[in-house]
Amino acid sequence: MAENAPSYTYRKVNKQASTLKLVKSRPVVRTYKRARWSLGDFVFVFIVAACVSAVMFASILLSNTTARVDDQLQAANGRIQALRSENDKSKEEINKATSVIALQRFAKQNGMTLNSANVQNINK
Repeated sequence: MAENAPSYTYRKVNKQASTLKLVKSRPVVRTYKRARWSLGDFVFVFIVAACVSAVMFASILLSNTTARVDDQLQAANGRIQALRSENDKSKEEINKATSVIALQRFAKQNGMTLNSANVQNINK
């Protein structure tokens, strides 16, 4: 009966050699679920979007106002320049009309004479 029994052979294990077999590890693939937005997230996004929209609207409004004021300023400067040139022309006409030669010509046409006793100097 001993012949039918399985035979076992024993051998000495070399303590220096490792009995563990090295197996390459597979890379770990992690899958993540998409994060769900909470009410706070939605409120934050809404507030940020509202602030950005308000800043854009204010900048457009300010730009339009600045352009309109610029046009008004240019129109006012044009009117001022026209009035200055008109004033200069009027001053020239006044200077021509009040010159000594023009006054003498006017007096001669109207039959006036110069009386030195009645002349007073007011420039002093």
